[in-house]
Amino acid sequence: MKRQRPSNSQRHGILTTTTTTTTTTTTTSSNEKSYKKVKSASTIPSHTTPSEKSNRNWKQWKDQQIHDYNTHQFLDSSATVHAGLFGARRLPEIKSLWRHVVQNEFNLEHNSQPDHITTRKVGESGGGKLSSRHLRRRAGSHKRRRRHRFPRGVESSNTDVDDQSDILQASEQLQQPKEKDMSQVKQKSRRARRKPALLKQMHSSWWQPQQRKQNPEKGKGLNSIKTNHHNWIPTHLWHAKRFHVSSSPIFSWSVPLLHANRGSRASLRLATSKCTIQDASWEVAGCAITLRACRVNSSTSTGEHVIKVLQSMLEKVTDINLSDDSIISGQRSAEGLIHEIDSFPAGLVGPGTFMFKPMKHDATDSEVHFLSIFVHPAIRLKVMAILTTLVENHHSAAQLTISTKPYSLLRVRGTSSTATVADVLSVNWIDMLPRDMNVSEVDHGTLFKTNVQCDSSTQSPNQIVLKRHQPNNHHNHLQQNTACSGWDILCHPSICNDLFQLLVREGGSCAIGLLEDARAQLEAYPPLPIFPRDYPDSAEGRLYWEGSSKDWTVVRSCVEGSWGRNNKLIRRSQSGSGDGKTASDEPEISKLVTNSYVFARKNLRINWSCLVSPNSDQSVIVVRGSFGVPFLQLLHGCGRLLHSESTGQTRRPRRPVRPSNVAVHAPPLSKDEKERHSKFCQKLKTSLSLPALLRCEVVFENKGSPSVGDVIFIISHDGSCDDNSVQSSGKESPLGLVIAGGFSPTRGRSYGVALVSAAMFIDALDGTEHGMVKDEKMFLEVEVAKGLSSPRHLRRCAMLSLLF
Repeated sequence: MKRQRPSNSQRHGILTTTTTTTTTTTTTSSNEKSYKKVKSASTIPSHTTPSEKSNRNWKQWKDQQIHDYNTHQFLDSSATVHAGLFGARRLPEIKSLWRHVVQNEFNLEHNSQPDHITTRKVGESGGGKLSSRHLRRRAGSHKRRRRHRFPRGVESSNTDVDDQSDILQASEQLQQPKEKDMSQVKQKSRRARRKPALLKQMHSSWWQPQQRKQNPEKGKGLNSIKTNHHNWIPTHLWHAKRFHVSSSPIFSWSVPLLHANRGSRASLRLATSKCTIQDASWEVAGCAITLRACRVNSSTSTGEHVIKVLQSMLEKVTDINLSDDSIISGQRSAEGLIHEIDSFPAGLVGPGTFMFKPMKHDATDSEVHFLSIFVHPAIRLKVMAILTTLVENHHSAAQLTISTKPYSLLRVRGTSSTATVADVLSVNWIDMLPRDMNVSEVDHGTLFKTNVQCDSSTQSPNQIVLKRHQPNNHHNHLQQNTACSGWDILCHPSICNDLFQLLVREGGSCAIGLLEDARAQLEAYPPLPIFPRDYPDSAEGRLYWEGSSKDWTVVRSCVEGSWGRNNKLIRRSQSGSGDGKTASDEPEISKLVTNSYVFARKNLRINWSCLVSPNSDQSVIVVRGSFGVPFLQLLHGCGRLLHSESTGQTRRPRRPVRPSNVAVHAPPLSKDEKERHSKFCQKLKTSLSLPALLRCEVVFENKGSPSVGDVIFIISHDGSCDDNSVQSSGKESPLGLVIAGGFSPTRGRSYGVALVSAAMFIDALDGTEHGMVKDEKMFLEVEVAKGLSSPRHLRRCAMLSLLF
């Protein structure tokens, strides 16, 4: 019904009510009181027209009146129902109801006849209910857990004689004992399989004797520990309640990443007052690669000959000297790099720790020597393949064999690490150390053997090995090295959990994970290298920076994450998924640095070969050890060092004295000194036969903090870009890239670790005037930017020093 605009009579008190049968009009007086009474008693409210003074739109007013009318009709409970309209709208429902009633009456009359047999339709129940097919229940369960009463085929009585004879033969074969087929064994329910004791036994097969006997080491020993198995460290159940543990295995290991209620800064602070402990069994792959050497004939070979055979073999793959008597006698361990056979300095595999065991005598009274090698699980199979090749190709009177032995590694670090180990493990340092020697004077890598009391051990006696870990011996007095100095405990995995909990409960050690340990190594002075971040010349280092390995992506998120308690990158890296492809919305900056998204996280792919030689894809090497001495001499020769002269004068200086920890510009060289320095630079640059990288430390004196992927540029004499750093295309080529950084609580300033090109570094030192002196040490002043295309006014000044 169309709504009309109310007339003037209606405005003065006439109310119109419309029903489905009749329409009446009631007129009232113009009295306002009677009008209000009629309005309140009426079921339809009256509406007044808008006044001419108010600037209302006629269309809006009309829509509002129609809306009010429809709302009133909907809420009115006294409205009548039109029978014809109601029936027309529900005609289909009435027809279906009518047909159903008529059909039921017809079926009842049809079934009541005596000559007719009652039938039931498919899907119709006996009570006349028609059930849906998808709602029916099975007569039997999907996977029955009860046996049949009769063997298959025996209950059939209508078969022929030949069939019955076949059945009898089959039943006889079933009764005969035979070996179990493990593929057809009925699996237990998930609730039964998820018992903690069964889970621990299943995930601890890498060290349990009963599991290792089922899978004995065969042939070359490459299958001693399954790489496709999900292994647990001995303290996994303890860490699972307190740490962020990797949901997916990292190199087949479940790794504690970060404490759930404590960050890396808190762990650094606790290391200065107490000590920290870490279960790093996964970092040595839970075993030691043991090389056993013995004499075949005592009359033709001696113990010294066996040692020489081992040394000649390891010289082909390592860069360390094993001729030291303290190393051969087992008093000290050695750390070095493992390379491919006869490929030094290229072909880097990774770092390793070498430990000789004292000479023993076997049943034939022949001398036996053992060499244990501890490596990262990512390179364990590669190292075993290299050692197997060396053993097969050696021709000597000594007999060599390769095997593996399970080991667990506990790291105790901090100020009170020595006292905690002595109190908890009942270690008497006086009996172990020589006279007039303190524990703090023990060198890095020194080994001590002792016995501990533990009830859950499978070995007797419970022998452990204590290894002194103090890599920065010349800077032990600095607070930066507190969190990375302490003791390493090598023990059998059966007693690892008990030792760990004793050190936590009774010793007061604070447990840490992968992230806290990486921060402690970065906080050290000088910063310690981390595998494979600081090894881009290895195969695993290239996978780390390319972002193609999911295992290294999780590790990288920990190393490059925040310093706080809740590291969101860890959760995102575990729960997310990604293929590591380059983002389509962000174009590639250059071949050197590209952006990619892996596990919903923005990563930087760095191609280090483009930093050294942009036009070639030749693999690079990192200068380490004594090979970096010429570069140090070149850096210290670019200016004059300011030596602090200590005099006996006690007078107050007339002018303010600049402290030694403030960086100042080095005094310039003379003309002759500059010429000699320039010739030395050119000579060193021509001697570079391979594209090389230098590991450096970046220190920010003023504002700014480095992050992964920041670009380092050279400062020229006039403050603009250097001529040697400009490419043919007109763009400025970088000196290096930052691989780690942040704010140091102990230093009080920001710092980082970078890798720079060796050739570009020599060009930057040739005739430079940006040498800086601090703490009697020479630095090179550089600029750090957030990207290759960052404007110059946004760059930050920093100082660069070499790390070897």
